[in-house]
Amino acid sequence: MTYFNPQTPIIVTTNDTSLRQTSRNSREALLIGAGPLFAKYGYDGVTTRMISEAAGVQLSAVHYHFSTKENLYLETFRYVHDKEKKVDFFEILAENPALGETAEGLAEVIRTTVLRYFRNIFAPDRPDWEVRLLVREIVNPSAALPQLAETFMQANVVNSEKFCRLVRPDISKTDAAVWADTLFSHAIFYALAKKHIEMVRGQGWLSQDFYYKAARMIARFMILELELPLPHDLKHGYGDMIV
Repeated sequence: MTYFNPQTPIIVTTNDTSLRQTSRNSREALLIGAGPLFAKYGYDGVTTRMISEAAGVQLSAVHYHFSTKENLYLETFRYVHDKEKKVDFFEILAENPALGETAEGLAEVIRTTVLRYFRNIFAPDRPDWEVRLLVREIVNPSAALPQLAETFMQANVVNSEKFCRLVRPDISKTDAAVWADTLFSHAIFYALAKKHIEMVRGQGWLSQDFYYKAARMIARFMILELELPLPHDLKHGYGDMIV
């Protein structure tokens, strides 16, 4: 890109790399600025001006990068989705295909998936607004929910049910759905009801230790429901927390 400096008869060339970096920075700033606002006020409660002010960029940057508030909302979910570690039964199986050859191996796939899923959702260094954004969309759906469900949620649910039927081909479609929902519903419940739970049971109840114990119990149920043998660490004590 070039422009003419009227003070001198020369052509000044700007740094294209620097411009691209600035553009990327302003786009990410808008996503990070929009996330906490959408999580707190919902889609309808946030204006593009509020977002631009939170991001520290010009209002025109919203329209330049995203065209509409709806696109920015969708891209905020994509930003969260892309930066988190993906946890899926088949992805865990792909890390070690030999686990699929025995009942003990399949049980280990379930154990690892559940523990990683909880660790990912409730990681202590994860910005609180990322989980609250999802919870708000579930409780108070926006017009974007159908697209959000298809783009970011459906694959994980479908793959979980498919894995269930891989282990138990005779299981009904309804039972496979209930099995898959065991993991997702518990995680959503703890995220959704955090304040209520700590109001009843005490501040700090939902600690990393609690989430680990909850994940272990959920893993035990899901393994036994598919009539698989429990891994050793789910039979005795805490076992290794590194998964």
